[in-house]
Amino acid sequence: MRATGHSATEIRDAKRCGIVAKVRSTPRFAGSPLMKSEPDTAHAGPDELPHRLIRLGVPAALFVGLTLLRTHGITRSFWMFDDQIRYWDTALLPFTDLPWLGPQTHHGGHALGPGFYWVLWIIRVMLGPWFDNLPHAGAIGQVLLASAADTVLLVALWRRTRSVWLALATVILIATAPFDLALSATIWNPIMAAVAIKTATALVLLGWPEHSLGHAGATAAVAWIAMHCNLPAIFPIVGIFAAIVLPPLLNRNYRDSARRAAMIVLVVTILQIPYSAQQIWRDPGGGGAGVSAITESLDQVLWGPEPLRLTESAASLAHAVNRIQVDPWQASWIGWVLAACGVLVVVRHRRDVPLLAITVLPLLAALVGYALWLRDYDDYYYLSVMPAAVLTFQFGLTALAPARAARGVTIALAVVVVALLPARARQSTTIHRMPEYGPLVEGSRQILKRNVAVREIRADFLPLGSDSEFLFRAMGGQLDPTADWVARVEASGLVSYDQVSPGRSGT
Repeated sequence: MRATGHSATEIRDAKRCGIVAKVRSTPRFAGSPLMKSEPDTAHAGPDELPHRLIRLGVPAALFVGLTLLRTHGITRSFWMFDDQIRYWDTALLPFTDLPWLGPQTHHGGHALGPGFYWVLWIIRVMLGPWFDNLPHAGAIGQVLLASAADTVLLVALWRRTRSVWLALATVILIATAPFDLALSATIWNPIMAAVAIKTATALVLLGWPEHSLGHAGATAAVAWIAMHCNLPAIFPIVGIFAAIVLPPLLNRNYRDSARRAAMIVLVVTILQIPYSAQQIWRDPGGGGAGVSAITESLDQVLWGPEPLRLTESAASLAHAVNRIQVDPWQASWIGWVLAACGVLVVVRHRRDVPLLAITVLPLLAALVGYALWLRDYDDYYYLSVMPAAVLTFQFGLTALAPARAARGVTIALAVVVVALLPARARQSTTIHRMPEYGPLVEGSRQILKRNVAVREIRADFLPLGSDSEFLFRAMGGQLDPTADWVARVEASGLVSYDQVSPGRSGT
């Protein structure tokens, strides 16, 4: 299971460069034609400056490009509704006042820990002062984390496959999905869960679990933080945990497998201490409604009258791939293509257990998991599964390529993905944008600067679900219920004042 597949010539060349240890420790995909068609730039010698510049420049360019793409217009059209207001209002609290539970789930209850709020609080402390503590500072922080995770995934794929083209095509396809582009530029817990999953997936591709028990524990910790953000992340987490435990188990190294499993249990137990403490001391039984919805569905399907919903689950997965990855186009056959690619990946990479665990296994887990779910399906449930879906597509398509054509196929994939980018970027500007945010920011700043006591701030142009007073409070302003004035923000950003008690006049 640990064989690297390096030829004798490669090892002799590596010895001459003094880097044989690195070559031997870097795993490759078993049987992949990419291994024969791509030059090994991941471990270039110190005298190969162009290779070093490329290895640094490509990830840096990706990070900067994705960050600029995601933050474009963020100060004018930040999506600020109930969830974003609640999350940023929580981040404005002192750390000791933060909840020990995660965000509220769609079906009641909460995610399984405070990791999301802790990360958002750190973002607020670090970036908030630069942006007057306005909530788009939290979105910028989330964008930076998302772009960093995508960059790490690029590096991991590049090193593992020896193909910069395949790595670029895969990461750009994941990161520039219109749904992902739009929502990564707001404050939303499913996006933060996807960031954790992409990072943990990259760590598996980099072979972290094979380095040491501590590295395996770190990989498990990064993955489990996703459960502090969004419960549907459990499906890719199953795959990541399998990638940690199964390789030594299948290699009959039972002791190493047991140690890794014990490390996972230890990490999860430690990360669940805040949630358990909240359940015991702060709010007994107050955060378990979401988990109860899951257990109720399981009970009804496994031991009750409800049938297994495999057909509905498969249709829901295909719809989510369409909505998240294929948009702005639609492909009714995408589910069948994904299934075919999954079969190809299993056949071609059957000896590469970590690869199967982070590609096909999360999809199967989601398929079976949602077949046991009796409530509604929503596309965003699958955000954390999208990296596995795209990886399955890419490795399935390249599995068909003969060795001599592998490089051309990966270049063609990268060209196609880049060609799709403008349409996808345009589509993202139509999703989850609130152009009323810019005028509200301007008006709130004017009210704060004028320093006139107001009892209320009205902005009739705001859509339902937003809050005309939140930005003023976030910047440190305070409303006075006894004040004589009501501030009115217009859609242009101008502010007027209405007197609500006799004896005063305003403009």
